Amino acid sequence: MSKPQPPRDSLPSAVLDVLPAGIAIYDGEARLVYANPALWAQAQQDLAPLPPGTPVAAVAELLARSGHYGPGDPAEHAAGAAALDRRRPHRRLARNEFGRWHDLSSMPLPGGGFVSLSVDVTDVRRSEAEAVEHAALLDAILQRLDTGVSVSDERARLTYFNGAYGKLLGAKPGVLHLGMTRYALSEDLHDTNALSGLTPEELEEVHRLGLLETASFTRCRPDGSVLRVWARPIAEGGLLTEVNDVTALAHAEQAAQERATLLDGVLSALPHGVCVYGPDRRVRLVNASYQRIMAGAELAVGDHQTDITIRRLAAGEYGNMTEDAVRMMQPEFVLSEAYEQSRTRPNGTVVSVRIAPLQDGGQVVVITDVTARAEAEAEAVRHSATLRAMLDNQPDGVALFDSAGFLIAANALAARMTGLTEKEMVPGRHLLDLRARQLAVHELGEEDERVFVHSRGERALETGKRYIRRRPDGTILEVRTDLTPDRGFIRTYRDVTEERRARAELEAARDAAEAASRAKSGFLATMTHELRTPLHAVIGFSEAILEEKKPERMQAHAEEVLAAGRQLLGLVDGLLEATRIESGTLSLRGSVFDPASLLRAAAASARLAAKEGQIELRIDVPDMLPPMRGDQARMRQVVEALLSNAVKFTPLGGQVALSAVPTPEGGSIATVSDTGIGMATEDIPRAFEAFTQLEAGHTRRYPGSGLGLYLARALAGAMGLTLTLESEPGRGTTARLVLPPAEEISA
Repeated sequence: MSKPQPPRDSLPSAVLDVLPAGIAIYDGEARLVYANPALWAQAQQDLAPLPPGTPVAAVAELLARSGHYGPGDPAEHAAGAAALDRRRPHRRLARNEFGRWHDLSSMPLPGGGFVSLSVDVTDVRRSEAEAVEHAALLDAILQRLDTGVSVSDERARLTYFNGAYGKLLGAKPGVLHLGMTRYALSEDLHDTNALSGLTPEELEEVHRLGLLETASFTRCRPDGSVLRVWARPIAEGGLLTEVNDVTALAHAEQAAQERATLLDGVLSALPHGVCVYGPDRRVRLVNASYQRIMAGAELAVGDHQTDITIRRLAAGEYGNMTEDAVRMMQPEFVLSEAYEQSRTRPNGTVVSVRIAPLQDGGQVVVITDVTARAEAEAEAVRHSATLRAMLDNQPDGVALFDSAGFLIAANALAARMTGLTEKEMVPGRHLLDLRARQLAVHELGEEDERVFVHSRGERALETGKRYIRRRPDGTILEVRTDLTPDRGFIRTYRDVTEERRARAELEAARDAAEAASRAKSGFLATMTHELRTPLHAVIGFSEAILEEKKPERMQAHAEEVLAAGRQLLGLVDGLLEATRIESGTLSLRGSVFDPASLLRAAAASARLAAKEGQIELRIDVPDMLPPMRGDQARMRQVVEALLSNAVKFTPLGGQVALSAVPTPEGGSIATVSDTGIGMATEDIPRAFEAFTQLEAGHTRRYPGSGLGLYLARALAGAMGLTLTLESEPGRGTTARLVLPPAEEISA
């Protein structure tokens, strides 16, 4: 075995040691002469280098075990490496267990021996794989494009095309192929009529498109579709061609052109002036109507808005326009929403100006000559003011409604009379809404009236109706609804409070006159009856005395005459008392006395009448009562009148009671109650009227002048006493006389 040789001087070990490729040099006997660090590092980072003289089989076995030759049986890899004929070059690609690729080669050396190289090509392999994958992806994308794409080299030969290219050009299936020249393609397309209509000169021009600079042309195909072809030169001297179906775009452009033509026609025919400013605030469009309406202040396309404003301000075009309105026309002002205002031009015409923002940042200005409308509105305002003056000067509240019940106009008096404010009773409000508001503010008064209003419902819109209602403040309204020629209606509200008051006073006066007349008739009837009875007795018994011979009989007749005379005297005294009370000349004597003894004395005088009527008279008066101040004679007259009245209207077997009790306030209450015929509650006020009998006429059952209770209450009131009655038909009557303490009366 020969001794291993060190590397030649031409390959210094210092250079071999720093190479990234793994190098192993073997002598003629296939023994290791030299191996650089890169070889052992590629095999395994911690692999111990083998010494020179190691047979190639041992080196191969070590590298196989480390996985340097890739997956599989290491022994087979080592045997295969050792069995190679090193006299010939060998080369293969291997991927080790760590996923790295190595280009393994063996080259014989002059003079015997060989060298083994292991180059790490992992990054190259990855770049190639990515390039292939990227190319496949790019091709897949291009094949799916609707745009036709082709690439030709400097000799006009096709080096790439996608499926859409031939389809859009109309080439026959299978004709288009790589290496085909553009001229051959043109001939084929010409044969299939895809390029029909082109002259040879035009066809030659098509061939030169894109050779020097990007160019395009549009082609309308026989089927009506439209193609646009772009040709761009590429750096290698070739040509990139794109073909797009722009039929929809062409149609859209045509439609847009038609719309633009139509818009131009519409703008020309419009009576409104239209001016469009671009984002740069320069005039882009202005129609003839604008120039006509703004005669003397015309615009030109390209004019800047600032220059226009300055010009018009100097000419007094904006008149009294506010500073804010002028500012909104300046370029620096960004308009966020439409703005509208009117102004009067120096020539007297009135224009309405509407400025609206556009999506591109520009503005559109629409001007309308509204002079006629402004004059009509001014006339309408004057007419409305006249009507308003007429309405406001009406003595009645007036409200005008349309046929659907919506308010057209109303005067202030109508609002006040309906309980609403002028802001609530404005044109446009519905009658039912106004009625609901009246209910909410309690304008419609009592519950029964509100129920009535609710019950009317939609009938509130009926016309030709009239009704009366009372407002919460007591005023009385007459509400009338009349139809208008346009099927609307006018509602008038008239305050008839004074009219009703005057009517009520007239009716009261008439009733009083009638009552006076009835009282006069009743008085005459009563007085006639009351006077005739004792007068008959006086006359009859006087005649009897003249004819009577027996003294004892004459004595009895004289007593009857005396009784009748006293009855007449009492009746006349009652009439005189009533006359004094009516004339206010009644005189009273005041003194302090104990009412208990007076009550018992009055009861004693009533016993005879009660006994004659077979009526039980009960007295329940204490020995003493709180003193009172008054006229004792008048006080006794009051109590006797109450007792007489109770006895008179109590049937046989009935009961009359007189009682008295002191009160906590220092006074006392005297009560006269009976079990007589009683009276209805509504008749009690009449019982206190003079010359009044609840049973009228000559057929009444109970005699009397009707002055008893009248005089009793009048005298009681004159002395500061309170007299009340409580009664019920068939259950008797209770008279209650309240006697205040002496101090209170004296005060």
